Amino acid sequence: MALINASSAYARGATGEGTLIGIMDSGVDTSHRELDSANKFTSDSYLTYQSRSPTTDEKRHGTHVSGIAVGDKDGTGMHGVAYDAQLFFISIELSDPPDDYEPAVIDETVDYTGIDSSWSQLEDYFVQRNVTVVNGSFGYQGNINEYTEENLRYAFPLTIEVMAQAGKSDADKTIFVWSAGNGGAYADQGVDYSSPEVFAGMAYLLPELQGNSVAVVSVDSVGEISYFSNRCGVSSDYCIAAPGSSIYSAYAQDYPTTNEYASFSGTSMAAPHVSGGIALLADYFRNQLGNTEILERLFMTANKTGIYADSSIYGQGLMDLDAATSPVGQTNVLIMNALGLKSFPAVSTSLASFGPAIGDAWAKHLNREFVVFDQLGAPFFRQLNSTYFDPRNSVEWLSYKYTNPTFRTKEIEKDIYPGTSLTFGINIMGYGEHNYTPTLWARDEKKLSYFSLRKDLSENTSYFIGNGLSPSVYFGDNTKRVEQRKIFGRSNISSPYMAFGEDGTFLGGTLTLSEDSALTASFFSGNQDDMSMFKRKKDNQGLVVEYKTNLDHVNISVQTGLLTENSGLLGSSFNGGYGNLKESLTYFSGLDALISWKKANFSGSFFVGQTKPKLYESGIISGLEDLYSSSFNLSFFTKELFEKRDSFGVRISQPLRLENGGVYFSVPIGRTPSKEIIFEDYHFDLNPSGRQIDLEFIYRMSGKHVSFYSRLGVTKDEGHFKRDRFDSFFETIWEIPIH
Repeated sequence: MALINASSAYARGATGEGTLIGIMDSGVDTSHRELDSANKFTSDSYLTYQSRSPTTDEKRHGTHVSGIAVGDKDGTGMHGVAYDAQLFFISIELSDPPDDYEPAVIDETVDYTGIDSSWSQLEDYFVQRNVTVVNGSFGYQGNINEYTEENLRYAFPLTIEVMAQAGKSDADKTIFVWSAGNGGAYADQGVDYSSPEVFAGMAYLLPELQGNSVAVVSVDSVGEISYFSNRCGVSSDYCIAAPGSSIYSAYAQDYPTTNEYASFSGTSMAAPHVSGGIALLADYFRNQLGNTEILERLFMTANKTGIYADSSIYGQGLMDLDAATSPVGQTNVLIMNALGLKSFPAVSTSLASFGPAIGDAWAKHLNREFVVFDQLGAPFFRQLNSTYFDPRNSVEWLSYKYTNPTFRTKEIEKDIYPGTSLTFGINIMGYGEHNYTPTLWARDEKKLSYFSLRKDLSENTSYFIGNGLSPSVYFGDNTKRVEQRKIFGRSNISSPYMAFGEDGTFLGGTLTLSEDSALTASFFSGNQDDMSMFKRKKDNQGLVVEYKTNLDHVNISVQTGLLTENSGLLGSSFNGGYGNLKESLTYFSGLDALISWKKANFSGSFFVGQTKPKLYESGIISGLEDLYSSSFNLSFFTKELFEKRDSFGVRISQPLRLENGGVYFSVPIGRTPSKEIIFEDYHFDLNPSGRQIDLEFIYRMSGKHVSFYSRLGVTKDEGHFKRDRFDSFFETIWEIPIH
């Protein structure tokens, strides 16, 4: 088992279950504990000869061979290669090998009509029974080089016709495994064992047998060719090596000394290793590979390194069930209905969610199986959720986040001259974490986080530009929100759709319509700040227009706009086998209000959006419906609660959330032996399981000798993931300047 790396196939779940192995041999002891489990033999097996039952001695060879192929995994110190496979057994009378090597005479001088009729009938039983593989650990002595194609066609025309299975597709053809012969044991008699014997070597002379016939040579316990074994020789293209020396397996014995074991040697023992290996592959690939494909795979994945590179001895090499059950080359996702048509590398097939809007809408529907194919067309089954990527939970993201633990940025506003103001966001790096230790990310070294410039062009018009942030700072009544931004942050008091260009550039302007109203518009381009480590090649673009008016102590603004996400969908993206999302267009609108009374401010906002995805090319995702999203934010803020330099705020909010939408999937789940891809089509609603609601209490105090910031909050369904609990958080920062 170790020589053929069977344990790797077992570890991947292959046992031979559901496969049928045919064995034609001298007889079998069905009561042996390795072979007596329920349904080990088919009910129509031929366990006796035509005129009598085989003796115990006659059963020994077939019992040993059967144990190697399918012996139970029952803790007895051995088990068969395909221990869960079933046997269709045919008993035939076989003679013991003679002391002197006697090559069979196969020419016009001998009449094989009766033998050919009998052999063809027996082999046809296997073919009609649709067994996957037939093990033939017997044969006529004589090197295949001693015969001609005409000899074989003259002697065995019916048998050849049955084995060729001309009426069957290659995928359905039964595979015939033959022991190559033990001519090496007669080397002292001058026997030529450079190639297989008659039946094992037939494929060399008969083209119609070359896709479903294999000769098996024997290797010893260290993997070298057994002294007694024929070599692959002229049949090297249709020949493989397997263990055949001192093989421990079931041994038939008379009652009461039953359930015995013995070690035998011969290519008869090597052949059932290959028959069992073929059954393992049929099981492992869920009978989706054609039988001739299985044999081809066994040949192509055999160990051809070192001594096994000598094809004249080992043919295709030493059978390797680890390699045979592993992908050959790159695995691909197929999106069309036949092998060889359009495919995408599995490694580049991914679905990612970078923002909170989608929540677990993708993840909760990806607990499904799909299939990828290696370069030989074999199916390998994976879980769709293995292609899902959420960078917010990655080690890289956490390392990045905690390199600069609080992402401290100081915002400075300056009127550089009348009508012109400049805003800077400066990364604070004077606290030790950057001065004496190397950083993981180069961006942490940037002093300037963002900047923006606003300039009046006339009494009624102005323009503004910026980089590293969205244009939200110029929307709403920002003259009254400077302190509010400091305590809640910019993203918490602006349109969530503008946040898709938070890390980017913008250009806009304001037209004052009257003393109490104005119209503001801006174009912006960029990405979500959460995606700054995982930049897409193209930025998002957007246009937002706002009308705002002041009514005594109430400031109201109405916004509408358009957001174009290149290859994105509300912060999600997919590629490779999922398909190609060209872009998505989101039309959004919102209402923002601010009520000011003495030192207190009350504010609220509500935004909704409709997203229209555009698929450039479909794949696993075959269609997308329009998506609808929303967010809201209610807050209270006051200054000088306890002293002149403090501020206090309360906020309840819902981050942007996908409210409604749908997706159509067409998932490759397998293939047929005729190489047609099987797809499963389904539709699901693309909305998260939960709704995140945040409640925060924030207190800030800036003094000459000490600064203090504290935040306490409760979150329900963080990330829009349904949870049966509330999560709380608490943060307090003291800063004491040292002069």
